[in-house]
Amino acid sequence: MPREIVIERDYAMEADAHFACVVRFDELAEAMAGQVRYEGMPEGEAVKGQSIDLRLFLYGWLPMGRWHIDVIDRDDAERLLESREHGGVAKRHDHVLTVTPLPGGGCRHRDHLIVDAGLMTAFYARSARRMYEKRHDLRQALRAGQTA
Repeated sequence: MPREIVIERDYAMEADAHFACVVRFDELAEAMAGQVRYEGMPEGEAVKGQSIDLRLFLYGWLPMGRWHIDVIDRDDAERLLESREHGGVAKRHDHVLTVTPLPGGGCRHRDHLIVDAGLMTAFYARSARRMYEKRHDLRQALRAGQTA
């Protein structure tokens, strides 16, 4: 049975500037440093309709298998990026990323996931939540002092 996960984190950066960062593949790789290394990551930014096949390595060296990403939507005006992903034990890993301005400055980054890994769903959901939370920790550290 699928599980829903929502992770939110506030950033000091302006919403458009933050969104412009998170749609870049090099920024994703940087934000996942120490957790997952990607082989086959394209250059540039995520584009609606894009289909990507990757190999994942946990901690940079432990092979985790193949991962597939379909970029379903990207709306810069709404600061929304939607993907459907799967690979390894994950039959389904749907991700909707939104960035909204906060009153008084900064922005809120929201990751909404729906995951299904069959009998491993509970374990996978906990692991995914931890991975996204660590991703935000690293992003915030990387962005310390960036406000524009």
